Amino acid sequence: MKITCCAAGSLSFSSLFAVVAAFSIFCTGHARADFVEGFANGSNDGDWSLGPQVTVKNYGGNPGAYIRGQVDAAVPTWYVPFDTPDTHFIGNLAKEDIGIMSCDMIIFAGLQVPDRNVTLDIETTFGTGDFSQGVDAYYIGTDISKLPTGWTTYAFPLHSASPTIPPGWVVTRGNGEPGNDADWRRLMRDVETLGFELGTPGYAYPFWIWQIGLDNVRITHRTSPPVGIGD
Repeated sequence: MKITCCAAGSLSFSSLFAVVAAFSIFCTGHARADFVEGFANGSNDGDWSLGPQVTVKNYGGNPGAYIRGQVDAAVPTWYVPFDTPDTHFIGNLAKEDIGIMSCDMIIFAGLQVPDRNVTLDIETTFGTGDFSQGVDAYYIGTDISKLPTGWTTYAFPLHSASPTIPPGWVVTRGNGEPGNDADWRRLMRDVETLGFELGTPGYAYPFWIWQIGLDNVRITHRTSPPVGIGD
């Protein structure tokens, strides 16, 4: 790549800084664009669903548009349906080296009980369609035993390109056995579904009718992904 220097005074400092930054990104190859689904103009990358009753709202989100759903469930879950095509949120997440996955939620109606957390759950069947042959991983996040009011952000450290199971994550094989580092790597290369669950694994909850809004589902990349990971 050839860079032509401009004569003094022909380029402002801000413009020069932008050129240098762009050149740095081009050379390192480490920059990756983060992504946020804000559900504006009918968009829904990932086909996020809470159940059969999901509607797009053009205002009242955090801010602007959002989606709102109702479901009768013990553990209501905003999820990407199994093997949804052409979405940022599933597939080879290791190659993308995602550092954080997060979302904004608002609970309009639900059941307040002890020992309830928001949990990010990620699954694969490795193309078999049989979850008993797959791998599951989850991370327990914010305690919502006392249901929050208003929009709340829930963020989960992911480190999808990590060669070992990142701190805080629990990995389980489909047969119920504990997973290992190799299982984590295989899962992150072939994610088929994931969801933000309003529940803590291992606890039983009564069924209830929930009304929940979802906005600003985000993936944030790590700044310097290791070369070759996930290829």
